[in-house]
Amino acid sequence: MSWKRNYFSGGRGTVQGMFAPRSSTSIAPSKGLSNEPGQNSCFLNSALQVLWHLDIFRRSFRQLTTHKCMGDSCIFCALKGIFNQFQCSSEKVLPSDTLRSALAKTFQDEQRFQLGIMDDAAECFENLLMRLHFHIADETKEDICTAQHCISHQKFAMTLFEQCVCTSCGATSDPLPFIQMVHYISTTSLCNQAICMLERREKPSPSMFGELLQNASTMGDLRNCPSNCGERIRIRRVLMNAPQIITIGLVWDSDHSDLAEDVIHSLGTCLKLGDVSVSYLYL
Repeated sequence: MSWKRNYFSGGRGTVQGMFAPRSSTSIAPSKGLSNEPGQNSCFLNSALQVLWHLDIFRRSFRQLTTHKCMGDSCIFCALKGIFNQFQCSSEKVLPSDTLRSALAKTFQDEQRFQLGIMDDAAECFENLLMRLHFHIADETKEDICTAQHCISHQKFAMTLFEQCVCTSCGATSDPLPFIQMVHYISTTSLCNQAICMLERREKPSPSMFGELLQNASTMGDLRNCPSNCGERIRIRRVLMNAPQIITIGLVWDSDHSDLAEDVIHSLGTCLKLGDVSVSYLYL
């Protein structure tokens, strides 16, 4: 039995309506993407729909004209093509075959995103962004890209550093800087934290989602003290920039999880930058 049905079966209420959704209608035309039997393109179609309905990404991508073209395996060209169809086609359902093929050819050596094979939507989304970086800002490395025309890093990149700080002896580890395009959260941790939070308070609030997200991010992530004093401590992550788009990727423990309904009801529509890290420092 899921935590939502189990916890609230005693008449304590419901988490439905826990977070009041905001009106955030995209100005983009809405169309479907085909997924014929055996194609297994739903993961790609999901990533595509997210990119298309992000107005700030769509407008910025439209302004890009030059890129490093890779011919039949050019994801930039394929994405331009499907975006043009989204905008101009009279069809209600569009094929994503060209992008599917380009993606498969690009990752053939790694045997990822191959034709007819199911794959992960969040990882597909992240790799599409990295390939766009390659096509438009190949002169800079992925982890240090500051090119103003690279919409992948300018819009999505979260610059963080993580560090262990022992509250017992005061020892600190060297800060480890890194960049991430997607902030991954375990759905099991998300639901477990939701139980704990709802047991501690009478009424849910919109700010709960940010707290829930932060708690789930660090749940079980304990490290040894840098000076080996014996203390087990949580790692500290600090967000150093203010990305225009924050992407949350949900990690499922199995292909057929029974937590889908619970996860949906735990999601909120309001998120502050500090909620994706233990602390937020924008310089």
